[in-house]
Amino acid sequence: MNSRRVVLPILAAGAAAALWWTYSPPTPGEVPAATWRIGSGDELRQARNYDELPPETKLRLSFHCGEPRYVYVFSRSDEDGTLLMFPSPDVRGGPENPLPAGHTVLPGKRDDVDQAWTTRAEIRATTTFVVVAARQPVDELELLLPHLRRWTNSALPNRSMLVTNPRTGEVRGRAREPWPSALLARAAERTITETLVNGPLHPDDELAGVWTAGLRIKERPAK
Repeated sequence: MNSRRVVLPILAAGAAAALWWTYSPPTPGEVPAATWRIGSGDELRQARNYDELPPETKLRLSFHCGEPRYVYVFSRSDEDGTLLMFPSPDVRGGPENPLPAGHTVLPGKRDDVDQAWTTRAEIRATTTFVVVAARQPVDELELLLPHLRRWTNSALPNRSMLVTNPRTGEVRGRAREPWPSALLARAAERTITETLVNGPLHPDDELAGVWTAGLRIKERPAK
């Protein structure tokens, strides 16, 4: 038997499945799904767990669900602490919670220009990204949001994306502190051995109606 005639259809099926997760509209009531996208243009691709990426690589999250969901996105590293990525009150022009049914790409657009977070320069430790989706606001996270450093596109005249301090002045999740939320810690723990980081989210072990997923990346060492 010609092995190429067997392997090539399998690879094609895998590629088709990946494209389906990225672009197909979900059916009503299905589990939420997310795809982490890195780069842009011709270099756009899906992220892999423990990807090694150049500093300030563009990062977006493609989110799917058949009904509205409250979505939260965070990152954490020992060097950078915990950052709020979405919903940040300082990112102008993007979508707001709850996200509508269907397909949404975060962090969204401003003046018809696609926005993107970036990996953080000179962060040598592993950075963990976590997405949470729920039918209702998650009280544990809503109480935390005002006290986290967060992404903004409204601090500089050129509207570039960068990280700023919370307006309250009280900062939680500082460098070398653990995740400031038990829910986020549970989600991050799962990413340690995760193989498939794109696709359906996982139900949380303790909170009903809450799903999570995550991704780990490292900055690529300079040559």
